[in-house]
Parts: sequence; structure tokens; C-alpha cells
Amino acid sequence: MTFRKLMTGSVAGLGLLSLGLTATAHAQDDRCETYPLPTATAPAELGWTVEELASLDALANELNSTALMVVQSGQVVFEHGETDRLIMVHSLRKSLMSAMIGVLVDAGALSLDASLADLGIDDLVGLSEQERSATVRDVIMARSGVYIPSAAETPQMRESRPERGEFAPGEHWYYNNWDFNVAGHIFERASGRNYDSAFLRVFAEPLCMPDFDVFETHRQHAPGTMFSAYHMRLSARDTALFGQLFLQEGEWEGEQILSADWVRESTADYSDTGWPGPWMGGYGYMWWRPADAQVADDHGLAADMYTGAGYGGQYVTVIPSLDLVIVNRMNTDIPDGPRMGGRDYTSILRAVTAASMSDD
Repeated sequence: MTFRKLMTGSVAGLGLLSLGLTATAHAQDDRCETYPLPTATAPAELGWTVEELASLDALANELNSTALMVVQSGQVVFEHGETDRLIMVHSLRKSLMSAMIGVLVDAGALSLDASLADLGIDDLVGLSEQERSATVRDVIMARSGVYIPSAAETPQMRESRPERGEFAPGEHWYYNNWDFNVAGHIFERASGRNYDSAFLRVFAEPLCMPDFDVFETHRQHAPGTMFSAYHMRLSARDTALFGQLFLQEGEWEGEQILSADWVRESTADYSDTGWPGPWMGGYGYMWWRPADAQVADDHGLAADMYTGAGYGGQYVTVIPSLDLVIVNRMNTDIPDGPRMGGRDYTSILRAVTAASMSDD
């Protein structure tokens, strides 16, 4: 069911949209008896050799991956570990949040040009007139210019946070949890619905995510701000379905769940992050991109790739030119357990990209 259809009977005005969302715990229904992405019976036909698959499995073991999946041409060509385990998405939540904002924009229920002032948004410390001029687009680009403490903020974020008022909205990219948290509030304010149950109805149910549980979601609060971080757990195979939706430009079984325009716009490169690593030098609407085509090529990666990423090794990468979705998950519930940083994930991306290109 598309968001637009869920709007039937809506009342004009923000916060009063009737989406028909329910609080059902699980995403499964009668039509979701089998996992939507079939397992490739002949990976060789997709260009994968036995040796390449064995090498990837060895790499996953070496890096202690909890779950690793590779989907090509809509088929699961590689699956490793506990792909059904629900794991905290951490900052991967931001790419999910971007998609949720997208359904509102697609439905005409939210404008990216609306300012915080237009939406009636303030915070406990009292935002300045300049800060309240930030638009929804500024927020989801991490360019709001609002530099105050936020929920789920890391020490690195605090140390690198600009001084309040140092940059006007739109001027400066800063990986800002205040922006990401207020995006969730904007969704709920504009839709009038609970974010988690909305995700269930808009994405988890239509995609037949087999493991999604709305009760495995929670909010993280912090003193000094009214905006919380929106956390949830997804399995690797649920995450792969989300990536596949983006690979298919928002279309799923003949229905346009998310517009192709939003998929392209939200995953484009708007900001030079200055961050290290070949796939996170650019930033879209809460998606990571390579800084440029040359950087990607120098590291054996595809220039059109885009990635959602979270602490500890939560990754989903979409590569349209290779018809690929790559998912890695790490179980961060294990205290002092294995984690996967960007450098190790890059080794996975390079291995998968090389194998996928070897048939060209």
C-alpha cells in the first residue's frame, strides 16, 4: 500500500493526515509466506564463481560479520551468518528516516522548502530567528546550522560541533544528530502518525519484511532538547529488502511505494564531507556517497554507489550500475564484541564489486 493511498480521507493541514496505520506487532501477512528475494540457484549465471563466493565467505569470517548478504538482479547470491537476527540499526536509521520523509514529500504533505518556523518547530533552549529559518531540505542534508546538544550525540560530534550561530542554514555540512532527530519529529508532525507504526505500514508490510517488529523500536532522549533519536532493529534480510526497493527506484511488485524522483534526489551527492574513506566523502539526504568518480575508481568501487551506515558495522549499499545490494550487520548487543569500521567494510565492497564486474 502506498503512502498516497493511505492518505484517503485526510483532513487538510499538518498533523491531521489519516493514514490508516495500525499498531500490529509484526509485518507478516498472508501474502508474505516466502521471502521476497529468491536465492540464486545458479550464481554462475550472474557471473559469480565458486572461488569468489568462497573467498567472500572467508572474508566475512575473518571480519567476524554477524550477517552479510549480497543481492544481484533481485536474487540472493550470497548469504552468511544470522541474517534473521534483529540488530540495532544505529545511524543506519538516518537513511531509513530519509525514505520516510520522502513518502510525505511524494504525497504533497510536506515541502522541503518549509522552514522550521513554518512548521512551528522550536527547542527547549529557544532557537534563534536564523536557526528557525532552516528548511526541511537543510535538515535532511545535515546543513541546518542548528548547533546545540542532541540525543544520541557521540563525543566526536560534540567535539566537532561548530559554535552556535557560526554558520547560517545551508552554509555548512556537519554530521548533526540534532538534524537527524528533528527529521523524525517533522515526520510525525506533518503526518500526525507514530513514526514506528508508520514505517511498519509504509515499508515493512508492503515489502514483506519477515523479521520487523514494531515493539523492537524505541526513542533515546537527552537533557536539554525535546527531540529524541528514533531507534529500531532490523535484520539483514529486512535491510536487504529496503536496499532492493531503492535499487528498483521505489517500485515494488508493480506499485510505486516511493517515487523514482525521490530515490534519485535523496541519494545524489550535495556535500563534501571531508571524511576519510572512498565511499563517504559525499553526502545526500542522509545517504553517503563517494567524493567523486575518480576516488571511487581508484579504490575499485562503482561511482554510482550510495550507502547507509551505522555504528559498529551496520551497512546497506546500493550500486545501480551493477544491479547490486550489499548488506552487512554486526551484533552490537555483545559487550566489547567485534565491530566493523569503514576500512573493513570497504574490503567487502571491493571484493563484491570485483566479482560483479568480472563477468563484464
